[in-house]
Amino acid sequence: MFKLCCKITCVVALISLNSVSAQDSLRVEKFNVLALRVQKMMSKKGHSLEHLTVVHRQLKEFSDVDPERYKSISEQRISYNLSERIRYINVKSKAYDLQQALVSMAILKQEKPQNEMVQALETKTKSKAQKVLLKNLTEKQVNYTFEPAISLYTLGKPPSEFAFFNSPGMDVMFSLAGYKTFNLRPSKKIGAKQNYVFSQAGLKVDYFYGMLIPQLSTMFTQTSGIDLGYAFNFGNKETEVDFYSINISAYYPMDILSIGLNARILSDFKENHFLHYGISLKYNLKLGPKVTDAELKSIENNIENINIPALQ
Repeated sequence: MFKLCCKITCVVALISLNSVSAQDSLRVEKFNVLALRVQKMMSKKGHSLEHLTVVHRQLKEFSDVDPERYKSISEQRISYNLSERIRYINVKSKAYDLQQALVSMAILKQEKPQNEMVQALETKTKSKAQKVLLKNLTEKQVNYTFEPAISLYTLGKPPSEFAFFNSPGMDVMFSLAGYKTFNLRPSKKIGAKQNYVFSQAGLKVDYFYGMLIPQLSTMFTQTSGIDLGYAFNFGNKETEVDFYSINISAYYPMDILSIGLNARILSDFKENHFLHYGISLKYNLKLGPKVTDAELKSIENNIENINIPALQ
């Protein structure tokens, strides 16, 4: 009887040991699967931090399997979380979603007030917000523009001989224009950045190939224009007569710069008629009332209170 009990006890113990060994093996396997999953998620930008947190919590349940590896993965997760939150704020700031950028920045700063990267990001984010709000304000009040430009024009050919890709040569043209703006109105809006469009009327002076060309100039919605003037010839090699000038232009505005195409007719309304065309790059200096101290203070308060107003 005693021998039978011993045999039964040994069998039960063996079964128990096998069961514990099997459970340990399953825990090791589960730990390795979850560890690889967490590391794979952290290997790429843009992974959901909430999803990563859930998987990391599951991994924590098996942390006793390999405490050192769990500790290393946890440290990587902390670093990954910070870099992703910084990236998110930068993305929102670049997209001019300033409200969300400042909210996320405030939460991160509250959690990590002494972190140097967070402090630098706060300065950068608030500076971007201030520039955008200040630009919204100044763009809304543009009264005048001052526009120097440089162009590359073909030399003139009689219209009867004109061929777009066949010209007698090219030369550089320098221009200077001053305009009064009118019909200013809001155009496209990107996040908190409000763009405005306006038309212009003023004076323009071109210097090209020995000719000085003062003109009356108009621009419509900053994209198309017509210039009417008179070309004083001080050394044109083709002819020595002066010309009436008509220039038609089409521009693509890019904030402070615009790139455009131009076509000009020079004629004395007698025997001399010339057509030439070119490409231009101009700088748009916009002038308006000076921003007051009260307006600057209001912008600062809005940023501190995370209240980004929409300008119309």
